[in-house]
Amino acid sequence: MSNPEFRSLFISNNRILSNLSDRIIMNFSSKLLPLFALALLGLSACSNQPGQNSRQEAPHFAVPELLPRAGGLSDGEFKKVQARYEVLKKHIEQEPAKPDAYVTMAQLYLNEARVTGKHHDYIPKARLVLDEALKYDPSNFGANITKASMLMTLHQFADAKSLAEKAIQSNPASAFAYGVLCDANVELGKYDEAVKASDMMLSTRPDLSSYARASYLREIHGDRPGAISAMKMAADAGAPGTEERSWALYNLANLFLNQGKLDTAAYIYNGILEERPNYPYALNGLASVKAARKDYGDGIELLVKASQLAPEHLFFEQLSDIYLAMDQKDQAGTMEKRVLDAFEQHEKGGWNVDREYAVYCANHDIKLPEALMRAKREMDRRPDNIDVQDTYAWCLYKNGKAAEAVPYIEQAMRFKSDNPTLHYHAGMIYTAGGNKTKAAAELRTALRDNPYMNVLYADEARKTLDSMRKI
Repeated sequence: MSNPEFRSLFISNNRILSNLSDRIIMNFSSKLLPLFALALLGLSACSNQPGQNSRQEAPHFAVPELLPRAGGLSDGEFKKVQARYEVLKKHIEQEPAKPDAYVTMAQLYLNEARVTGKHHDYIPKARLVLDEALKYDPSNFGANITKASMLMTLHQFADAKSLAEKAIQSNPASAFAYGVLCDANVELGKYDEAVKASDMMLSTRPDLSSYARASYLREIHGDRPGAISAMKMAADAGAPGTEERSWALYNLANLFLNQGKLDTAAYIYNGILEERPNYPYALNGLASVKAARKDYGDGIELLVKASQLAPEHLFFEQLSDIYLAMDQKDQAGTMEKRVLDAFEQHEKGGWNVDREYAVYCANHDIKLPEALMRAKREMDRRPDNIDVQDTYAWCLYKNGKAAEAVPYIEQAMRFKSDNPTLHYHAGMIYTAGGNKTKAAAELRTALRDNPYMNVLYADEARKTLDSMRKI
């Protein structure tokens, strides 16, 4: 399907970024999804800090192995990764007391975790080589900021923030460090501080990563056109076929998907697959489009393919949602068990998954007391984060405590976000609390902003509105 507005994203990688000044002078009051694109290249050049003792003798260090990728997952790119791995391994073996090669190797592992979905294999390897680098130079900038980025992946946000702030003190010119700090502040609900860090990142290095963070911040604050504009710039700043550009395009498509603009979203997802065949997240995006159109069989097929390429639990969550929407309870139950097992594996690996676990269980009406307990625990950690407030409110509602949920859902909506899921949650909470006027307004807003929403929500929103009209 032709889509003239977005053809420039895919034809010869034409640049949308003709006015640099327009990009930099952005008063961001605008989401930060933990941006998986690490953009860590070049950090090792900054990591050689004073105090590093490169002459001390070091015992032999066994470099963790690089794992093969699933067939069809950017095979040509992986050959370059393999070559880079061998070079770094040789450097570590020849000069084991120099931290730089360890840092770059950790970055390679983290990127492979992202590309392949093999987080449980690669995160421990990255941690191991970072610990080795820090053993020789505890103040090494590259090692510390890479560790901070890894902590963000593990959802250890407060520790990541502390480490990023220390790293910035030693290297205040690092755009990447400001990016990690921005991410941490968003996750901790410190949005004003996140905006400041984003501004510093943009002024230091306007590129894909900095534009993407600006987009997330704008989305949080309800500026959807601004979020789309910034994410377009992020995508256009990337080289065609790279994972970083594909990730930016995927998030751009998601912005349209969340508006119910299925054709535009599908056009972008398909464009990603032309540049980077078999990109799992683009397959996941197309599955979301199929599910919204109730083409459940095609959606399942796409998600199965995506999960075979990269075992991301997100894909299994979406599969379970589709099975539940199809009222195929046995298949949904099998997939629910797989998702919960994945959460358990994450926790064993050092992840904090309390919010994700709580949301998933609340949506599927399983383990509701545990979901509420986890949501409350996350509220105690991050009381100002709007996603955490929404999760806690939703779990209170699901546990029959709608009145208690109201102040939390209202706090979550304080930025006037046009997130349809947030409005749906508010509508259902107000319904249970007896405030029919607010309930109807929120549910209408949710359906207006995205008539499809989550595959589990849209029909329920319509049924609830219809029941109000009959009263």
